[in-house]
Amino acid sequence: MFFVAKLDLSADATKIFLLIIYNPLPVQYILYIFAAESSSNNTIMKLLTCLLGFVLFGYQVQAMTTDTLWCEREGKKIFGILHRPAKTEGKLPLVIISHGFGGTHEWGVPYAEALTQQGFLVYCFDFCGGGNYSQSDGTTDEMSIITERDDLKAVLQRLHSLPEVDCQHITLMGESQGGIVTALAAAEVEADIHDIILFYPAFSIPVDTHRRYPTRADIPDGGEIWGVKLGRIYAEDIYDLDPYATIALFQKPVLILHGDSDRIVPIAYGERAARTYKNVEYHVLNGVDHGFYGLPQWLAIQLVQEFLVHQIH
Repeated sequence: MFFVAKLDLSADATKIFLLIIYNPLPVQYILYIFAAESSSNNTIMKLLTCLLGFVLFGYQVQAMTTDTLWCEREGKKIFGILHRPAKTEGKLPLVIISHGFGGTHEWGVPYAEALTQQGFLVYCFDFCGGGNYSQSDGTTDEMSIITERDDLKAVLQRLHSLPEVDCQHITLMGESQGGIVTALAAAEVEADIHDIILFYPAFSIPVDTHRRYPTRADIPDGGEIWGVKLGRIYAEDIYDLDPYATIALFQKPVLILHGDSDRIVPIAYGERAARTYKNVEYHVLNGVDHGFYGLPQWLAIQLVQEFLVHQIH
């Protein structure tokens, strides 16, 4: 299956109102919209329609519980937070969220808050050396896409053993570098997961690496990107990697979300991924850059929820 949808974020108030009716979200997401769209001429109208939907149709936000859960990979401890619905009965589907380059587990919290409302367990974690503020072991100059892939596989193995996890419905979800990491890991652990979700996956990294270092001899022992110190391993580990050859092996459902104004990972990489996967739902967010905040994040949450509910039922 190959499905493509384009979402225009200049949608009028009526369309936003209908979204609120059919899938209302907590007040904090309405505030995200206001913050992101504050420069738009119709900001007040958008905010009022969202608030109207909230008042008329309501949304009872259920409390969720969170627990620190450590995993381990080759002696390195991996820090993460397991988000649980307030009321749980039996086994629950699980979503494992991987952050992007230099990030932390906190990127996934808005998605965890929304998904626990639908009865999902959600695990957000820090890659070893994944960023300057990672709470996991390791340093950034020891990190690469391959070490992060192995971190994710270790996390999956640990969570697979939890008694409350429905092992038939495990989703891997990642953004940017965490997206390519998720895609590579999924190809190796397909039997243990149900589907994957990729936000603007950074399949561009191997190409960018070759542009920066035309030959292996050009790779330095150390460097820095966006304030994150890197070791030689970061470039060397993926120098000969063809991510599309790897992901072509994956047969299970895939959701890809990508903004067509992405200046870090051009949308051409997402389009190629959508053509490569066998069973893909691909959404283009018009006018959206790298990273989803405000209204784009709100719409992404909607799409993730719809995709996951469909996979379960």
